[in-house]
Amino acid sequence: MKESVNIKKIKAKAQESLKGKYTDIVIALIIYGILQAMCIATATLIKAPAMNIFLNLIITSLFYMGLMQMYIKIARNKKTKFNELFQRTDLFFKSAAITIVFIAINAICALLEFTAINSLIVFIDYQTDLNIALSSFMIVVGIVLSAAIAVFWLILMLCLSQSYFILYDYNDMPLGDIFRNSMDMMEGHKTDFLILCFSFIGWVFLGIFTLGILYLWLIPYVWASMVNFYDKIKNDVKIIED
Repeated sequence: MKESVNIKKIKAKAQESLKGKYTDIVIALIIYGILQAMCIATATLIKAPAMNIFLNLIITSLFYMGLMQMYIKIARNKKTKFNELFQRTDLFFKSAAITIVFIAINAICALLEFTAINSLIVFIDYQTDLNIALSSFMIVVGIVLSAAIAVFWLILMLCLSQSYFILYDYNDMPLGDIFRNSMDMMEGHKTDFLILCFSFIGWVFLGIFTLGILYLWLIPYVWASMVNFYDKIKNDVKIIED
């Protein structure tokens, strides 16, 4: 059985590593946010909502790994500059592939969930016209199916959550191996990762009352913590590079 990750130590280490390094990462975050806002504005201007997804995919694939590099270097106590946001465009295609996989998973699960919930609503609305036993059975099936889809989505996203970190450390690794290694790393650590994510919920809600300004501090803190989590659990498995 794998040893649980000490979340308090993970977060404390992240806070320590961020001291004196906020300026560059905040500048990079603002630039990245402006680029994403431009995508939304462009899609709105030309009245093509689907274009927003395409443009954001391009922006994410071009610059997300640069942002990830900054988080990783900060968590590993290395110096970083805001212009590193633009330095990992070499990973464009693999980053895009990972992002597309995530988009596809979310879209498929959302569609299945939407179908399950709507079917449940239909059975509830028309249960008086059906046999009581049959309608009750179908309602239970609908509830179980809806819950199962949500759980499946959560587990799958947890399993693949380390993909971008692995891509950064192992640039030449095939996409299938990246996903497989992420699944191996997360085995026995899904609950730990959930606890880490939920530990920031209070800060997320508090950030709403600061009009989002708090997020400029929170986002680097969250990601530095996640890098520390990744560095901790990757030692539990042998990374497959072939």
